Amino acid sequence: MTIWLPNLSDAGGPVYRQIAQAIRAAVKDGSLKPGDRLPTHRDLAYHLGVTVGTITRSYREAERLGLVAGEVGRGTYVLDNIQSELDMAATAPIPLAFTNNLAQLGRKPPFAHGAEDDNEDTGPINFRMNCPLPPQEGHIRQTLLEIAGSMPIDDMVSYKSEYGVPHQRQALAHAAGLVGLDDNPERVLPTAGVQHGMTVSLLATVRPGDLVLCEELTYPNLRSLANLLQFRLRGVAMDDQGIIPEALENACRTQSPRAIYLMPTLHNPLCSTMDQQRRIEIAEILRKYDLTLIEDGIYHFLDPDAPPPLSCFAPERSIYLDGVSKSIGGGLRVGYIHAPGEMIGKLASAIRSTCWMVSTINLELVTRMIMDGSLGQYEAWHRDEAAQRLAVILGTLKGYDVRFHPTNYHIWLELPDHIDPGELVMNAANSGVLLTAAQQFSVGHVPRGLRLCFGAERSTERLRRGVQIVDRLLKSSDFGNAVVM
Repeated sequence: MTIWLPNLSDAGGPVYRQIAQAIRAAVKDGSLKPGDRLPTHRDLAYHLGVTVGTITRSYREAERLGLVAGEVGRGTYVLDNIQSELDMAATAPIPLAFTNNLAQLGRKPPFAHGAEDDNEDTGPINFRMNCPLPPQEGHIRQTLLEIAGSMPIDDMVSYKSEYGVPHQRQALAHAAGLVGLDDNPERVLPTAGVQHGMTVSLLATVRPGDLVLCEELTYPNLRSLANLLQFRLRGVAMDDQGIIPEALENACRTQSPRAIYLMPTLHNPLCSTMDQQRRIEIAEILRKYDLTLIEDGIYHFLDPDAPPPLSCFAPERSIYLDGVSKSIGGGLRVGYIHAPGEMIGKLASAIRSTCWMVSTINLELVTRMIMDGSLGQYEAWHRDEAAQRLAVILGTLKGYDVRFHPTNYHIWLELPDHIDPGELVMNAANSGVLLTAAQQFSVGHVPRGLRLCFGAERSTERLRRGVQIVDRLLKSSDFGNAVVM
C-alpha cells in the first residue's frame, strides 16, 4: 500500500473535495504514480480524523476526475491516464436512468425543438460523448426488411472473407471516390468501424518500440493503442490549421518515426481543418522521410467544403479510415480502409486476426445506403442538425474563446487562466453536466481548454440548460457552491 497522506492544512472547501484535489495534485507532481494503491478508506479516515463516509466520497470525486479506480476486494488504484472515449464516460457517475436513455437514442424524433419530451430525459446532460443521434429510422428499417427478404440466410450468417463480398467492397470504394480517393475496390477493405481500422492499420505497419507521431492533441483511443501495442507516441506542435510542417520535419529528422496518425479535417478536439497547401506540404515531408500516414476521416462529411483528404496528396503511403458511426450510428460498427495495393494483404491479415470479418448484414445495410444515396442524405441532415445545435450553444457561451465549425458537433472552449480545467469538469459533473478536459487528448503539452460535444442530447431545452450550467460555472469564482442536480 502506498504511504501517502494528503496535506489539507492550506486547503478550503468541503473536506471530501480537498482530498480529491490533493490526489489530483499528487498525480500531477508524481507523488502518486500509475498503479499506486491509495490508503484504505478506514486508514485514511483515521489519519485525517474524518469519517469513513468522507473518504468514500472523496475517492468517488477522484474517480470522476479519471484519476483512480476502485476494485472490490483489492482497493483503490491510481490510473495511468490512458483512456478510451468510453472510459471517459465513466469518469463521472452516470445513473441507471441515463444508461437506459443511451440505449433508447433515436427511438423518438432526434431533436425536438421544445421541452415536450424532457420528462423522459433524465440523468446528466451529456456533453462528453461525440455520438450524434441517428436520423429518422424509417429508411433504415425498410432497408433491413428488404435485406431480410432478398438475402439468403446462408449469406447473412456464414463466415465470409476478411476482404468482404465484392459488391460491398465496390460500394465502399464508391464512398471513397466521393471524397476524392481512388475508387478502385482492390484498394478498399471493410472494417468494424474506424477504431478497428486504427488498430488494424497500426498492427500492419508498426512494431513494438517503433515511434508513431500524432498531433499534440489527439483522439484518446490512439493513446490506448500505444499502451496496448507497445509503440512509442509523440505529439507534434499544431497551429490553427493543424500539425505544423516545420515541427513535423524536425521530428522526422531527429527521431526516425515509423508512422503518423492525423485528423486533417475537423480535428478532434480542436475543430481545425488543413487547407490544401498545408496538405501538400505535409505530403512532401511524408515522402521525404518515408513515413506512413494513417488518416482519420470520420468527420470529413461534416465539412463538404474541405480539401480532398491528405491521403490524396501521398496516396502511395497513405491509409485512409472512414465509417458511418457519426452519420448513421455507432452500433453498426461498419467502416473501411483505403490503402495502397501493396498494403492490402497485410491489412487484411490484421482484420482476420482481430475480428475475422465484418458483419455481413450490417455491411449490406451500409452498402445499400451508399448506393441508393440515403447515406448522402443523412450526412446533409447531420450538417443542418449540427448548425441548429451550435446556435443554441454559441447563443449562451458569449465572450469566450471558442473554436468551432458551422456544421460540426463539437466545440473547443479555451479556459480563462483562473479556472482549473479538472475542477471545472468535476463541478460540472456535480451539477449534472458531463464534460471532457484537454488532459484526455494531450500527448505532451496540456492546453487550458475543454471539448464540448452537443450531438447526443435529444431536446433543445436540455442543451440550453446544460450550456447555461457551464456558463454559470465559468463565471463563478466559488466552485465549492456548485449545485448538485
